[in-house]
Amino acid sequence: MLIPTTLDEIDYWDLDMFESGDPHAAWRVQRADAPVWWHDRPGGEPFWSVTRFEDGRAVFGDPIAYSSQRDGIMVRSAALMDNPGGAAAFGIHPMIHTDPPRHQPLRKVVSHRFTPRSIGELEERIRGFAREVIDEAADRREVDFVTDVAHQIPARVTFWMLDVPEDRWDRLAHLEHNTVTSSDPEFTQGRTPGEAAAAAGTEIHTYFAELIQARMEDLDGRTDMLSEFLRGRIDGEPLGWIQVVAEAGLLLAGGLDTTRAAASAGAMLPLLQHPDQLAALQADPGLLSSAVEEFVRWASPITSESRTVTRPTELTGHALREGERVVVWGPSCNRDESQFDDPDRYDIRRQPNRHLGFSYGEHFCLGAHLARLILKVEFEELLARFRTFELAGEPARVRSNFVGGLKHLPLRLTPR
Repeated sequence: MLIPTTLDEIDYWDLDMFESGDPHAAWRVQRADAPVWWHDRPGGEPFWSVTRFEDGRAVFGDPIAYSSQRDGIMVRSAALMDNPGGAAAFGIHPMIHTDPPRHQPLRKVVSHRFTPRSIGELEERIRGFAREVIDEAADRREVDFVTDVAHQIPARVTFWMLDVPEDRWDRLAHLEHNTVTSSDPEFTQGRTPGEAAAAAGTEIHTYFAELIQARMEDLDGRTDMLSEFLRGRIDGEPLGWIQVVAEAGLLLAGGLDTTRAAASAGAMLPLLQHPDQLAALQADPGLLSSAVEEFVRWASPITSESRTVTRPTELTGHALREGERVVVWGPSCNRDESQFDDPDRYDIRRQPNRHLGFSYGEHFCLGAHLARLILKVEFEELLARFRTFELAGEPARVRSNFVGGLKHLPLRLTPR
C-alpha cells in the first residue's frame, strides 16, 4: 500500500488509495506543500485540488465564479466524462446542480419543510423507523451495520417523506446506492462505471416519471415532498414534471448514502476504535448533540465536491482560468490543522466544530437538520437497546473518490 510522502506520489484517480490506502496521508502532504494544486494525472479530468478549510469555503461561498451547474459537482473520471445520464441529459438540473439566480427560488419551494421546527415535528416518526430497524437487528444479533441499520433508517425516512409505496423502497435504495458508488466493482455487476450509473439512473428516472405524472392528477390534500415540488412555482411558472423527477433523485442521493456514511464511518466504527468515546456516550447520551457534529466531521461523507470556473479568478495566489475544474476535498478541509485543534483526534465533545461536512454557502445542505436528527435518534435508540457492540469481521470502505464511508461493517450486538 503506497502512502504518499510527496506531491509526485499523489494520484487522486487511484481508487485503491480511497478503498484500502490512506487518502489522509495524501491530503496532509498537499495541505503542507501545495494546498491549491493542479492535478493532471491520467484517469479523468484535470482539476485544481483544494485541501484547506478556508480555500474550500471560498470556493463554496462564491457560486458565481465557481459553477455547480456547469459540468456538475462530481469529479469526472474518464469513464464518466461522456455519460451525464439522468435528467441532465434533458438539460434539467436538480437544485444541487443549479446556479444563481435560479437556485434559491428552486430551493425555496421546499425549504420550509427543512427548518429546525419542521424537522423537529418529524422526530416521533423518525424514532418509529429507528426502532423498527433496530428491532430487526436485535433479532439477528449479528448484522452488517452499514446495510442493515445505517442505510435502512434514512432510507425509510426519505421514502416516507416522498410517499413512495413501501414495496418499492428496497429496490430504489439499491439503485440510488449504485448511482453514487458506480466506481466500486462490487456494485457494477460486471458493467463499466458509466454503464452501471446510467442503468441505475435510468430506472430511477423512469419510476419517478411515472409516479410523478400520476401524482399530478391527484394533488389535493397531499403533503409529501413530491407534491410540494409539483405545486411549486418559480416566477409564476410550474416546475414541470421532469424537474420534479430530478429533485426526487437528488433527495434520494442526499438522504441515503451520506447519512449512512456518517453513521457508520463517522460514528459506529470510530466509536469502537475509541472505546473511551463510546463509554462516554453510553454514560451520557446527552452528549449526542455535539457528537453528531464529530460524526459528520470525521466521516465527511462527500469526499469531493467539484465546481467549474466561470471567469478568470484567483485562489490563494493561483490564477484560475474559465472552464477549469476545481475539486474541494471535504475530509481534508475537515482535518485542516489551521482550523481544528489536534484534527486527527476523534472527540465527541469537540467545540467549536465548524466543519464543512454539510458544505457551505449557497449549497449548504438542505437536509442538514434532518440528517442531524436522524443520527441523534439512531444512536439514542442503539445505546438504549444494546449493551455492547463488537466487530464481527473486517470493515470495508467504498471504492470511490466522490461519496465515501463504509460499504460493510459486520457487528455483533448484545441487547440489554
